[in-house]
Amino acid sequence: MTRRTRNRTAALLAVAAGSVWLTGCGSAPDEAEQTAAKWDTVDPCTLAQDDDLAPLLTQGLTDGEPVQGAGRTECTWGNLEQLNVVTVSLASAPGDDADTLRTVTVAGRTGSVLAESKYQCIVEFDSEDDGTLAIEAKFGLDAVATPDSSCDRVEPLAEQSLSRLAWNA
Repeated sequence: MTRRTRNRTAALLAVAAGSVWLTGCGSAPDEAEQTAAKWDTVDPCTLAQDDDLAPLLTQGLTDGEPVQGAGRTECTWGNLEQLNVVTVSLASAPGDDADTLRTVTVAGRTGSVLAESKYQCIVEFDSEDDGTLAIEAKFGLDAVATPDSSCDRVEPLAEQSLSRLAWNA
């Protein structure tokens, strides 16, 4: 069983257990009642699925590789040799005090674009109480064929990740 399969299986079991519990309570909560997840309670490898990654990983989908660090967890997908990589990070606080190039609004939450070119995008979403979500995409050789020089390509992944964290504003 691959790590991706184990992660999905664990996530599905958690959802199923929650559904069974909620069914016993009478009704499922609507999205507004969903509790936001804290940064250190979520496996970042569960925040991106194949459909979210496919438009960004032109060299083929891979299993996510988790990395743990002090005050930060992350998961990386892609082909480092081809410079085609996506990293989703969760942290207790925003990254370094990099200058914000511009802001984007995704799922009702304002994010800071920290790097943006046809080769790379870094966007960060801060939740004062719950932590920080950062998404970094390196487009590598695909940048020549797809010269989209904005972080717009990353927004669908950001929207799904924020939704899975229940960090929608």
